Amino acid sequence: MKTRVDLTILTDPIPFGKHYCTEHAKRIGRRARNLCFPPPEYMRSKYRGHFAVTRSLVEGLRKIGMNFNYNPQRLTDVADVVIVLAGVATLTQAVELKRAGYVKRLLAGPNIVVFPSDVRETLCSPLVDLCTTPDDFTCKMYVDDCPELLGRCLAWPAGVDTSYWHPDPDMRNAKQILIYEKQSKGPVGPISEYLRILRGHEYIVEVMRYGEYLPSFYLKLLQHSSLMIGFSQSESQGIAWAEAWSTDVPMLSWYQEHYTYRGKTFRASPAPYLSAATGIFFSSPEEFEAALSTWETSRRVFAPRKWVMENMSDEVCARKLCSLAGVSVSPRP
Repeated sequence: MKTRVDLTILTDPIPFGKHYCTEHAKRIGRRARNLCFPPPEYMRSKYRGHFAVTRSLVEGLRKIGMNFNYNPQRLTDVADVVIVLAGVATLTQAVELKRAGYVKRLLAGPNIVVFPSDVRETLCSPLVDLCTTPDDFTCKMYVDDCPELLGRCLAWPAGVDTSYWHPDPDMRNAKQILIYEKQSKGPVGPISEYLRILRGHEYIVEVMRYGEYLPSFYLKLLQHSSLMIGFSQSESQGIAWAEAWSTDVPMLSWYQEHYTYRGKTFRASPAPYLSAATGIFFSSPEEFEAALSTWETSRRVFAPRKWVMENMSDEVCARKLCSLAGVSVSPRP
């Protein structure tokens, strides 16, 4: 008899049947790997898949009192409604469980594959009721790649912990600006011109580059800064940007409209959720000077933390996914 939970979140296959030995072997292997090559401190947790996405949903569901479970170990503990956040093998098993009648409604995403055609038979199966993507740009790309997803592909962003990512007015320096070069292949263009502009306005500039992210370090930089400049070629959501907005730091984001990956070019954005409340786009030094001037003269117009509290907190995003899954928020018994 099934346990009485309304929702199950999966990032790994349930260890039963043909998955029993492989899943236990993988867990032993991961423990051994982590002992030999410890991951960053903030990733040493039980959350699997995309760490920030899984953390946000699981903790968000707890905060709103949802009756759910995460990676249950027995088939009898699986709810009628299942969300597979990550893992092709996990989704393949979930599709099989729905075919066998163990699952009534199945959602997949947002961290299964880059292109749905990579696992078309699984992700685009009629047994998958809804495919979630981090933003509308990715959703459109998914439908263009696999037209059979039309009508069952929707954007769902993960949230941020607004109690951790909070402003500290006593630490904020009105003249300090943070530049975040968030790209693994180097800067999208030389930032020397932008540094020159900022220093010409007598700003103190801190630069954080790809690979230097550590939550405690990033939080302190944000709490000391009054503005962030973001450089990224493309973001499926931009969780790091939302973390900045949660600390009440608005953002000027470098912008390009298209992104090419594995020979495919599609419309994308370096900051899909940037809005009038959270910042301004620029694509040249001239546009940057204009955006900087707008921020300098209209700082009160920006309300990034308020926007996050209303649109991208853990709690808000967990409620959004419950709505997409068709389940009401019923507290744990």
